[in-house]
Amino acid sequence: SKAKKKIIILEEIVKNFSKGKIYSEKEVNRILKRIYEDNATIRRALIEYGFFERTDDCSSYWIKE
Repeated sequence: SKAKKKIIILEEIVKNFSKGKIYSEKEVNRILKRIYEDNATIRRALIEYGFFERTDDCSSYWIKE
């Protein structure tokens, strides 16, 4: 299914980040932009599918343990 494919892709994308490290939105965007131009869509999907967590003000991101 489409969702299953998306999850597989997101699992690969999240490998570009280190567990335990806190990233600024700017850092996340820079890493994601190397993968795909529309980094905002990928960033939202990483949060929506539970790969990433972020602060309420969206200033900090990290891999969900």
